[in-house]
Amino acid sequence: MENTQQAYEVLINLPLALAVFGIFIAASIFISYTLKKIANKYDASASKIFRLISNSQKTLLIFIGAVMGISKLGFDISALITGLGLTGFAISLALKDAISNIVGGALIVIYRPFLIGDEIKFADCIGKVSDINLRYITIETAEGLQLIPNSLFLNTKILLINKKNENK
Repeated sequence: MENTQQAYEVLINLPLALAVFGIFIAASIFISYTLKKIANKYDASASKIFRLISNSQKTLLIFIGAVMGISKLGFDISALITGLGLTGFAISLALKDAISNIVGGALIVIYRPFLIGDEIKFADCIGKVSDINLRYITIETAEGLQLIPNSLFLNTKILLINKKNENK
């Protein structure tokens, strides 16, 4: 009898759970649309960052909506939340350097201290910037291509030797 009552409560709460989940999906779609409009105002390398943010927020909001929907159905989600917190902490420690590179790449693309084609001096490396992405910057030097992680650019002095386009 108790299982029948629990099933009945789940069915009664199902529209509310679906509504909560739908609100999170709608919010995710609205934020993605807004980020796409903002990304169109920037160049292609900056749009990569907006696409990364858009995909991340979409995943996060849909996941939160699903968890909130499950809780509205009457299920206890405290153990799930605790486990996710511990898992998130472990993953963040493991991905610290990768996240630092992505944040550094985002800041370089947004603030544009240098562009592709500019000649820079970074630490003991002098060369022309040939590529900028979210993980590293490629610099053409006399010795060959140097791949420098973006996180290093956050804490080290950069000397701009020759700017390719003075108008930018």
